Amino acid sequence: MIRSMTGYGRVRQEEGGYTLTVSVKSTNHRFLDLQIRLSPGLEPLEPELRNQVKKHVARGHVELQVSLERAGATELRLDWKLLNAYLAALQKLRQDLCFTSDPDLVALLRIPGMVAVGNGDLSAEELDRLRTVLERVAEQSLARLNEMRAREGEALERDLRSRLERLTTLAEQVDRLAQDVPQYYRGRLERRLQEMLASSGRTELDPARVAQEVAFLASRSDIAEELTRFHSHLDQIRRLLSEGPEVGKKLDFLLQEMNREANTLLSKTTDVPEVGLEITRQAIEMKAEIEKLREQAQNIE
Repeated sequence: MIRSMTGYGRVRQEEGGYTLTVSVKSTNHRFLDLQIRLSPGLEPLEPELRNQVKKHVARGHVELQVSLERAGATELRLDWKLLNAYLAALQKLRQDLCFTSDPDLVALLRIPGMVAVGNGDLSAEELDRLRTVLERVAEQSLARLNEMRAREGEALERDLRSRLERLTTLAEQVDRLAQDVPQYYRGRLERRLQEMLASSGRTELDPARVAQEVAFLASRSDIAEELTRFHSHLDQIRRLLSEGPEVGKKLDFLLQEMNREANTLLSKTTDVPEVGLEITRQAIEMKAEIEKLREQAQNIE
């Protein structure tokens, strides 16, 4: 089963006087782009948390946020060093500019970094206990993320398989049309030779020479190899979808190859008007379906 790269998971748990909340969301990205934001005091746990995420997510832009709250009264921590620096600067301004107004304490407290909300620093014992809790809560949050990504992946897979069936039908139709190409070449060549014979006074054609010329012209428009490779790519994609879940990059590569085969079909059959126009129409529709598949592949892990 394949997985989408888009999802969200959030788990909140209270334990030992703490409330720990882990939220994680993921969106499309070519590689794994992981951003982690932690509440103050939890920074030492980031490497373990990063490794834990990598076990669940292989590709995508992932944002994980950990919020920690402690039960009881909220503590405000004032940066006295920063405050004293501002007060000293204000005192100097009062002396240099000769004004007597008092400093606005409310404005000082609004200065970024002046006041921090916290519940005290974490001890080594508290950090160890929170490490276990965080691992469990993060695991649950990542599991919910992947549940959502799997549900979206099911919808993507249904759409992909439907388009693969359409491409199979189009390739089969092109194959049937291509089988008539030699006879159209033969008819066209015979008409031209008859006209040449009539103008020269001759009345007989050399069957062997006609067959040789037909074979040469038909080889220039032979698309059997391209169709064989196209069907092979379709089979490989079906196997990828069955294997899952990390198939996005391989799928994109195969779709690029299929697009090249469709381009070759267009270039080889344009000089056979009897079937060439219909083959061109089918090949253009194939390219349109491939492009839709490529758009969907950008959403797959």
